[in-house]
Amino acid sequence: MRRILSLTLPVFLVLISVVHAVEPATKTQETSRTSVLQRAELEGGPLPFPEQMIAGDVTAGITDTPVGGVMVKLFADGRLVDVAHTTSAGSYDMRLPLNVEEDETVVLWFIATSGNYVPRCVVLKKSASARTANIFSRCALKAEMRPRMQVDVRLMTEGEMVASLRDRDCL
Repeated sequence: MRRILSLTLPVFLVLISVVHAVEPATKTQETSRTSVLQRAELEGGPLPFPEQMIAGDVTAGITDTPVGGVMVKLFADGRLVDVAHTTSAGSYDMRLPLNVEEDETVVLWFIATSGNYVPRCVVLKKSASARTANIFSRCALKAEMRPRMQVDVRLMTEGEMVASLRDRDCL
């Protein structure tokens, strides 16, 4: 009997943890703008603001070789808003489900899933409090957030990144 209990208890605990891990992702929360967007998509209703797009190309090296499989993450005030992956040609596109006029900090992160490239961050917009606190380096990559925009990024190895920062007097 003890042997049966020792085998079934771990299986039971794993099943319960899987159920609890999946359940919150299916619930919508009324307090989040992302949840409003998700709810509108699920219900087939209109989006809470006009659809906007962001697209670009991700390359690497001196020859600007396209890099496929790069994870592109869009964050607004620290919350993950959207994720896209580059195609084998290095291109990506995603909706920009944000109100461009909102006072929030918006950044894109480019994270290679292969190779030894350093993740890159591009600041699209700084909130008033981020500007006041001066939380971004003058050397951070920046692009002005617009309803339709293109953000191209060149990934670098650690050595290339250090050389680039040194050339721009950022070390």
